[in-house]
Amino acid sequence: MPWGLTPAHLIIILVIVLIVVGPGKLPDTGAAIGKALRGFKDAVDTGETGHSATEQQAVPPPQPPQAGAPVYPLPQYPPQQAYPPQPAAPVYPQQPYPPQQPYPPQQAYPPQPAAPVYPQQPYPQAPYQPPMPAQPYAPPAGQPVVAQPSPFAPADQPVAPQGEPPRQG
Repeated sequence: MPWGLTPAHLIIILVIVLIVVGPGKLPDTGAAIGKALRGFKDAVDTGETGHSATEQQAVPPPQPPQAGAPVYPLPQYPPQQAYPPQPAAPVYPQQPYPPQQPYPPQQAYPPQPAAPVYPQQPYPQAPYQPPMPAQPYAPPAGQPVVAQPSPFAPADQPVAPQGEPPRQG
């Protein structure tokens, strides 16, 4: 397609035009665009400049001033200072480039000893141990189990009696 447009680009452009113009004005807009393109094509084919011969003849010549109209004098500007002619830019003769010298041959690197080749040995692997099932924490054998108080349990704090209001004082 021209200008690298794909059908997807054209669909997006048409959707944007539909949103901007609206479905009611879309036929009028399409007709106006078609007329403009047709006029452009005709003007290019015929070589018109936009002014026809009848339009140029229809312009009336300027009228001479009337007898009673005031005549204003033309403004008088001071004469322009004449500048001396500028010398032309100097033209230097073209210098040819010197002949290119060939690059000197590069020295060969000394041969490197071959890297030693070691036989590949497999990595030692630990014996397979199946994963252990999830168990709650248990202390090591031989230690007593100490019950920890829960942080959510009521603490050993005195509680105000329920029947009396707190004292102010």
